Amino acid sequence: MKGTQLIGPLTFTTVIPSGQRCSQVVRAWFIEQVGATFRFDAEMRAFFSETDGTQTMNDALDYYRATRDRGSKPIDPQFEYNRFTRSWYQANPTGLREDLLHDWQEYRSLPLDQRGRA
Repeated sequence: MKGTQLIGPLTFTTVIPSGQRCSQVVRAWFIEQVGATFRFDAEMRAFFSETDGTQTMNDALDYYRATRDRGSKPIDPQFEYNRFTRSWYQANPTGLREDLLHDWQEYRSLPLDQRGRA
């Protein structure tokens, strides 16, 4: 891991060092700014992994706010359960979790080449 890591207290003008991890210190600062719904999603993880030591926490906050209105983001293929769940609830908006889990088990029992058609 490159460079030092932020330890706090953080401010809007705190410079993010190159190689800064998505740490609990950074998470706590974001929760103070935007509320308990804050999560390090793929876009925010990418932002921090690409910092070059010139961005500030305010830049990160601006980026976070700018990326919130983009609607549903694609779920990477390795998160098969998450993709299945999103798709299932779109097709069954009032469905029960028990039904979801039952359908998930059936889906997982299919051969890999047939899962995309389920």
